[in-house]
Parts: sequence; C-alpha cells; structure tokens
Amino acid sequence: MLKKLLFGNLRAKSMAIVMAIALWFFAISKHTGDIQEDIQLTINAPPGLTILDTSSNIVTVALSGTQTTIDGISDMIKDNKITARFDIPDISDVDEDNYKMTIRLTKRNFNFPREIRLNSIVPSEIDITLGRLESRYIKVQIQKNGVPAPGCEITSEFFYPNRVLVTGPVNILKEADTINTSPIDVSGITSEQNRTFPWAIDLEDFISVTRDGKYVSMPVQCDEKINVWFQISEQMDIKVFEKVKINVFHPVEYDFKVKLKEEYIDLSLKGPRVMLEALSPEDIMAYIDVSSLRPPGPYNQSVICMLPEGLKIEGIPPEAHIDIVEPIVETK
Repeated sequence: MLKKLLFGNLRAKSMAIVMAIALWFFAISKHTGDIQEDIQLTINAPPGLTILDTSSNIVTVALSGTQTTIDGISDMIKDNKITARFDIPDISDVDEDNYKMTIRLTKRNFNFPREIRLNSIVPSEIDITLGRLESRYIKVQIQKNGVPAPGCEITSEFFYPNRVLVTGPVNILKEADTINTSPIDVSGITSEQNRTFPWAIDLEDFISVTRDGKYVSMPVQCDEKINVWFQISEQMDIKVFEKVKINVFHPVEYDFKVKLKEEYIDLSLKGPRVMLEALSPEDIMAYIDVSSLRPPGPYNQSVICMLPEGLKIEGIPPEAHIDIVEPIVETK
C-alpha cells in the first residue's frame, strides 16, 4: 500500500513538479527592481582639440529590470564595469580657442545589458568647451618635497633638459611660463645620495596659470623625463662657545710663575652643524705653551685649540695676555 502511494502516478507527479518550477521562475522574472546610480562620464575630443571644461562629468541614471538583473548591474557599476562615454565627432571649423557645444546622452552612450531599461539620465545634456591643441617649448621647473637628513643640505642642483616640447590647449600655452616636474621627495637624503644621481623624474600632466587671482589647471602632454642632480653636503654653521678654559703648558722644571689676564675665552667655530651641536666648551682643549717665555712680561700668546676634524676657528685666532714673573723666594 505504501509503495503504491509513493510511486503511483509518477508521470502526473513529475508534471506537477515541472509546472511548479516554471511558475517559480515566471514569478521571479516578473518581479522588477529600480535603482538610481551615479556614473562617471568620459568625453573624448576629436584629433587636434581638447576639452577645456564640461558642465558635468557625472550623470545620474534611473534603471529598472528584473531584480536579478538590477542586482547584477549595481555590482557592475560599483566595479566600474558599466561606463558612460561620448566620442565627439570630427569638427573642422574650430578657429577660436574656446569652442562651445552641447552634447545629448542616450542609452547608446552606456554599455548596459539589453534587458536593462534606462528610464532617465540627469543631466541628459552636457555643455562642453573645446580648445585647439598646439605644441610649444616651455621651461622646466623642479619641485621638491621634504627636507634632507639633519645636518645635511642641498648645496646645488642641476637638471636636464631645461626646456621641453609640451602639447596642450592654445590658451594655456600662451600664458604658461613653466611646467613642473612631479614632486621630488628629498626627505632624509644624505651626502651618500651623491653617488645615486641622476634621478629620472616625470613631468606633471597639467599646467597651472593664474587668472583673476585664481589658479586654473589644464591637462597637457609631454613624454620627456627630466634628469636631476643634487649635491648634498653637510650643513655648515657657526657657533660661539663661551668660557672655554685656557690651560698653561710648560716643562716640569719651569721656575717661573704665569699669570693669565683671563682664564677663559669665547671661541667662534665653523663646521658641520651636527658636530657643533654635539660639542660643548668642556670638550675643547685650549692651551698656551710658555716653555720659551722668560720674565718679564707681559706677553700676547696665541691660544692653541685642539678641535675635532672638520671644525675650524671662525674669525681672528684667540690670544692670551700673560705675565711671567720670578717666583717669590722667602728669606729666613
């Protein structure tokens, strides 16, 4: 009985299952969805022209279709697989630097699947300003970001070529004096980098000029690379060390008494900033040698300073004013 219940009328039961599945797919296909999405608009100018300005480069589209298709389109837009593109046809009568026109967008400007319905495009009309292209030689200007390592500085720079052929809008090239290199990061560089030059640096793909107190930038094209050399040196400085003690050197058998007018001097030293900052007055050995002096005085004697290599005295070498006197002999 159970076997008959389970396996009886198999043909009718199979047909019922097929119809149920078909009805389910039909219901799914009839369920529609709607979305609104923003899409980046790409406008391509014809040869010899470039786009100076557009009223909008983003369009908002309203779409509808089956829910499955709508879900897929939403993901494709997020992954930039859906594009909006308008190719401006050739224009032969552009004689002025600013040529204005209006384009109208339709579904043909999008790569939507056929099953998607495009309900609206906002804006559907885009105002465009075109300019004629020309090529001109323009001076190069290098840009630097950051500062060298502590105690180092760029003492000279050289780059080549210093003029390059740039293609861009006529009106921007008329006003432009220079084109910048991409920013060169000099952060933390030391004199060791002197051996790694030259650096090959790209140029920026735009030129900026000032109009009515505002910066205006326009895209340009130049495939040149700029070879840049920097000379990195230790940063030099001058520092005054106050109250450097003067020592007196003489033989053990020296029988005379030495009187210093001043036991300390102020010493001005020049050299690498890092070395100067690490030095203190106590680190400097300053002395006079009185071995050859005999009474009476006074004498002006040069002060000898033992300095770390790389440092030197700035200005007039110091002198010590001294008296040499006979020792007082006590009498009984």
